[in-house]
Amino acid sequence: MNRSIRHGTILAALATTAFAAPAYAKGDDYIQFSLGADYSKGDYGTTPDTEMLAIPVGFKLKQGDFFVRASLPWLRVKGPAVPGDGGAIPGAGPTTSRSGIGDLTMAAGYSLPIGDSTYFDMTGKVKLPTASEAKGLGTGTTDFTAEGELTQVFGMTSVSVRGGRRFNGSTAAFPLNDVWQAGASVYHTAGEVTVGLDYDWREGALPTAPDRSELTGSIGFKLNESFRLQGYAYTGLSDGSPDLGGGLQLVYRIGS
Repeated sequence: MNRSIRHGTILAALATTAFAAPAYAKGDDYIQFSLGADYSKGDYGTTPDTEMLAIPVGFKLKQGDFFVRASLPWLRVKGPAVPGDGGAIPGAGPTTSRSGIGDLTMAAGYSLPIGDSTYFDMTGKVKLPTASEAKGLGTGTTDFTAEGELTQVFGMTSVSVRGGRRFNGSTAAFPLNDVWQAGASVYHTAGEVTVGLDYDWREGALPTAPDRSELTGSIGFKLNESFRLQGYAYTGLSDGSPDLGGGLQLVYRIGS
């Protein structure tokens, strides 16, 4: 499978974190810091594979039903693909290697209770082009995302569906289109362990770029009141997604 590289995908998800915590954990106020590592591999629309290692540093503040978060990764990329929807670097060979700071992603959101066990979360995100376009670490565009997520809680299990629109910046080198995205999640907590399964889909941002379709499995451990360890693995279900990927994230939380 190939892929026009996130939040991860990677950066998205990492911005998020690499993967989302259970959406039903409402009412806690906290400040959170995270450090992660994410690896992925795929051909990304080119003949040779491209490998990526991302080391994201994250921050999140939650106050009542409102939250803000930010993530900035360090990247090492080996191969011809650009970590964005821009495809391959012209003339780049299979051993082309570069590294540096990735794009800064920031988000803010609000959770609206609909009932005792139903929530609607509204989130706005912005990706700032702090990654080097010259090195092929980013597209050099500023992108905005508006997303809504509906969550239903059944005891210690939550089920969510989400959808939104990503408004991509465009340059002469990367004439990206605005795209739709959607997904679904299920999480279950047993004691200090939470397991989850996520599906994400997004349109290709270029006329020649295939849609992204990915499945992610995750497991999180609450080590104590302050530290949490999370791991995940993902695979692509379309030509616009990676063959494989996965990572770990260590979270330090101050507060509930």
